[in-house]
Amino acid sequence: MLIKNVKLVAGNNDLVEASLVVDEGKVVEVKKLPKSRSYDNVLDGGGLIALPGGIDIHAHVYDPQYLHHEDFRSGSEAALYGGVTTIFDMPLRMYVEDEKTFKVKYEAGLKDSLVNFGVIAGMMNEDNITSVETLQSLGVNLFKVFTCKPFRPRSDGGFTKVVRSVVGRRGVLIVHAEDDTIAEYLTNEFRESGVNDPVFYHESRPALAEVMAIRRVADVAEFLGLKRGIHIAHLSSAEGLNEVIKSRHKGVYLTVETTPHHLYFTKEDVSRLGNYLKLAPTLKRRDDVRALWRGLASGSIDAVASDNAPSTRSEKEVDVWDAWGGIPNLEVMLPLLFTLGIKKLGVLTLEKYVEVTSKNPARIAGIYPRKGSLQVGSDADITLIDPNFCFGVRADKLHHKVDWTPFEGLELCGWPRHVIINGQLVMREREIVSQEFRGSYVFLSPRVEGGA
Repeated sequence: MLIKNVKLVAGNNDLVEASLVVDEGKVVEVKKLPKSRSYDNVLDGGGLIALPGGIDIHAHVYDPQYLHHEDFRSGSEAALYGGVTTIFDMPLRMYVEDEKTFKVKYEAGLKDSLVNFGVIAGMMNEDNITSVETLQSLGVNLFKVFTCKPFRPRSDGGFTKVVRSVVGRRGVLIVHAEDDTIAEYLTNEFRESGVNDPVFYHESRPALAEVMAIRRVADVAEFLGLKRGIHIAHLSSAEGLNEVIKSRHKGVYLTVETTPHHLYFTKEDVSRLGNYLKLAPTLKRRDDVRALWRGLASGSIDAVASDNAPSTRSEKEVDVWDAWGGIPNLEVMLPLLFTLGIKKLGVLTLEKYVEVTSKNPARIAGIYPRKGSLQVGSDADITLIDPNFCFGVRADKLHHKVDWTPFEGLELCGWPRHVIINGQLVMREREIVSQEFRGSYVFLSPRVEGGA
């Protein structure tokens, strides 16, 4: 397959004209003018920007108990239309802790996913840490743990065992970092006083809870002599980012992601959207949003992940303390980052955009440069985006299973027009080419020492 007349990111915001040749699922040639020969398929990029496909290392897509929220078909279709070519499915309620539960997700993904997919294990605790090696033999090397209820290990000692068992076996431990000490106290105070204002939910889980959890995780890693292999999920605050940086200065290199909702919404938006913005970690202040953008620009924050977790309207339109926490955002993630980070705020270069959406997620998962790159030998997962293709977000035009979005009406640019996965043209001019195509399972190996 020849993909001609495209532009590649050469550094910062520099673009170079080029053509890509793809064969047997790999990029085999990157040149301005490819060799003259016959091709099975030719795609004229029309001057669009060709990028390595987006990689989302934190998406709640498939749980057999919550198929009315999302499933591999709807979630992967949303990913595809948003320019994401690989998703890692994060546990929602069903624990992925052995071969049986792994196969539930693995088989569903092979059957229905339109993009490549991986499986994240969790929630890790004292009872399932003996399954780490078994899961690694199945290609799972990302493991989720909580520092707060209801999914955390039963004791601090149990948490330490999880860190040792996962990271000590060269796995990557993804941490939901919010400490219960403050959050549980405030939640009980507000609930017992009869408060039912969604804003108070966000007040109940302050930045301090994130800071305390990150500090504790780093201290445990330092005690165990583990310098890498811990990843902080969905960072939400300036204080949390400062704690990550402090930990790195002490020799514990935590990798960290933030989300599109933490880059856009603040607590002020909760007055308008109510429980539709209930999620965890909670939304913070405008200064926190600015700090997260600066963190992406400086490299202090490694990646952007969706934390996609939709629900029905009926599960949102209840008492704030009982409402579902999470939003649908897999489809809008990359256009939002492109629109705000590059076109409006100007804080991200195209090079940095590729790093935080593809290159660094691939490094964290241990699959770079196989994925997250367009160099010769890399997997041919390619999105061709149009920087001037803009439209307002509408829930009825998105591909998530639910019928609402908190981003309704927001005009976003940089949507993909064409998407190639595993060397096959899957979407052309925003239409799925073949309904039979399915993505591949992404097998992860234990990380190389010294890597992400």
